Amino acid sequence: MNPLRRTATRAGVLGATLLMAVGFAVPQASAQAGYLEACTSQVGTRWAPNGWPVPAVTLSRGSRGDCVRALQWALVRTAFVSSGDAPTFIDGDFGPKTEAAVLRFQSAYPAQTGGPDGIVGVKTWGFLLPAAQG
Repeated sequence: MNPLRRTATRAGVLGATLLMAVGFAVPQASAQAGYLEACTSQVGTRWAPNGWPVPAVTLSRGSRGDCVRALQWALVRTAFVSSGDAPTFIDGDFGPKTEAAVLRFQSAYPAQTGGPDGIVGVKTWGFLLPAAQG
């Protein structure tokens, strides 16, 4: 992604976050598309066992960047993180709050995600992203 487009994407994400913070509705699909586009342009795409295209990256505590933002957005979208916490939660840093939300998600769907381990691999991505779209 060229620097101008990356800046525009970040500005759009920041604007959407600020609008959410003051109570305006934000088109969720465009936020997800921006996060996922930035992530997959950096790491590529692979296919989950369910046939869903997912980022070709495994995330765990200490990971940072656009793919973590995509993960955090999906966790907010699936209500494993309160939408009121979204402005401070979606920060691109896979810290203790993100790990706890991942563990909650994996614990709720152990068969689909491979069980709660706090690591976001192909199975967790493959179940989380479709759930976030719906």
